[in-house]
Amino acid sequence: MAAVADLLGCARLRVARLQVIIMAIPKNAEKSLRDKAKKSSKYSLTTLKKVYERGQGAYLQSGSRPGVSMAAWAMGRVNSFLRGSKKHDTDLQKK
Repeated sequence: MAAVADLLGCARLRVARLQVIIMAIPKNAEKSLRDKAKKSSKYSLTTLKKVYERGQGAYLQSGSRPGVSMAAWAMGRVNSFLRGSKKHDTDLQKK
């Protein structure tokens, strides 16, 4: 597991006997998030990063469609969030 985490550029934490892998946000994705935050009057870069990270977690935890990368899955979640989806990340949405 440590080799996989090192290979993916991840940090590994152990929390109460549960292993959690935290993925770094790629630079090109961070630039896209920064641009989206500038265009959005509602959401900050920090909020969009949280949504992106949750998208990464969802990709790893529940799987995804064949042929879809983790980055595409996470960015799709951000785009859905920006369009006002009521499906996920509702705790981060402003009313």
